[in-house]
Amino acid sequence: MRTTARGGDSALIAELQSAGQLSTRCGSAFRAVAREWFVPDRMWVQEVDGGPYEPMDRSAEPQRWLHNVHSNRVIVTQFDDGATSWPEVGCRPTCSASMPSAVAGMLDALDISSGQSVLEIGTGTGYNAALLAELVGVQGKVTTIEIDADLAATARARLEAVGYGHVAVVVGDAAAMAVIEKFDRVIATAGVRLGQLPVGWLENARIGGVILAPMRADLASGPLVRFEVERDGVGCGHAVQGLRVGFMELRSHRVAALPFDGLRWDDPAADRSITEVSPFKMLIDEASRWAVAVAVPSCRYSLEKKTPERDHGVAWLSDPVSGSWASVVPDNRSRYTVRQSGPRRLWDEAEAAFRWWQCHGEPSLEAWRWTVAPDRQTVALA
Repeated sequence: MRTTARGGDSALIAELQSAGQLSTRCGSAFRAVAREWFVPDRMWVQEVDGGPYEPMDRSAEPQRWLHNVHSNRVIVTQFDDGATSWPEVGCRPTCSASMPSAVAGMLDALDISSGQSVLEIGTGTGYNAALLAELVGVQGKVTTIEIDADLAATARARLEAVGYGHVAVVVGDAAAMAVIEKFDRVIATAGVRLGQLPVGWLENARIGGVILAPMRADLASGPLVRFEVERDGVGCGHAVQGLRVGFMELRSHRVAALPFDGLRWDDPAADRSITEVSPFKMLIDEASRWAVAVAVPSCRYSLEKKTPERDHGVAWLSDPVSGSWASVVPDNRSRYTVRQSGPRRLWDEAEAAFRWWQCHGEPSLEAWRWTVAPDRQTVALA
């Protein structure tokens, strides 16, 4: 039997509404579905932005647990695909209750109508599936697919316990899924790598339907792209205006973390050159970083701050495929020293892409047009 949403959710809803992050329709769904129904008693949270993950137990610290659940922050519910047991903190978060403001923004962008059918990629805790069920109503249908059988079973039990047993929870790999049926809406709560949006998602979408997916590349993540299905197997779209999200990647799209620890920024064996392009401006600005990400595949970056031993920061580029790397450090106010090693000249590639972006008027993420078809996937300036 469903219970009523807790008072803490009301405070969170008011906070989101006052910030303009929650529409009237989504607000009704948020009031009907309490976030705490779907958060386990033992979880992890970053109470300080950018700080360490802290393990938290509801039975030991009930007020602290409730405060975090009713806050606009991410709650991690699994590390390392379940290999790390609470209270240990793992290396990679692999399931979470997403930030409520991001959840609300995605539901708004999906533009769901009562009575529609929705396919969700990534069940996670089940919270988002319950919200979707509220939005489509009793005449609608929600199917959610989860690759982790344990997560799926837990989410199914939670959904049934609070009155959403009609939501279909399917165990499977959404990256390799076959056609289930035609849905009006498809929403992914996992990051999709550039050029690798599963074609099965388009095959499961009706013509005129919508696919909403957080896209990422090796160098950048964040654009939430809203595809409209123009004909069978073909979708086109743009990044949702002003909405940036960060999600864990689809498991089949994961790439190992890139180690920079073994490299010397001042390696005397590296090739040296001078540039007037600031690597920090290039890599901090999301629009320019995305332009570089599209043009320079399989390239990661890292920005190091000053240290007591080094009075300047270091910008790093590295390619795990070829083993190439580049370091860029300030020379003076308008110049930077570049060091490059390996078969690829990563900085040269990145600088050329950055200058191309500048020559085209420094377009925003929303200026790019995304196309997905059975034989190609492209992103280009509209």
